[in-house]
Amino acid sequence: MAALAEKIPKPSSIEILEVLAARRAVQFILELGFAHSIFEGDAEIIIKALAEGDCSVSSIGHITKDTESMIGLLQTKSFSHVRRQGNTVAHALAQRARLSFLVLIWMEDVPPDIYLFVSADFPTS
Repeated sequence: MAALAEKIPKPSSIEILEVLAARRAVQFILELGFAHSIFEGDAEIIIKALAEGDCSVSSIGHITKDTESMIGLLQTKSFSHVRRQGNTVAHALAQRARLSFLVLIWMEDVPPDIYLFVSADFPTS
């Protein structure tokens, strides 16, 4: 339905980068006016913290708590940990954001260089 690629200023750790990306995804969902969402991520500690409302991880607890407050605005939500190999669209968007200085948003369209990864996610019958 929509995609976002945005460079996040260099964080101090991978965990902080992952939770900042999750927070930005939630913010994006709310900006678009969606009330239902499925969150997938390959950072198990982040997915688990958001799914269980666990803010005890000290390095990311404050960001997790902020993200959870935004998630609470959604009518329904679910969380799923996926292995990096199952998250190729997100990985391709992250690579694009890493090389860009702009915020890139696509609505009901897929950039040509990302389309291959999106189409691979859909089963053929």
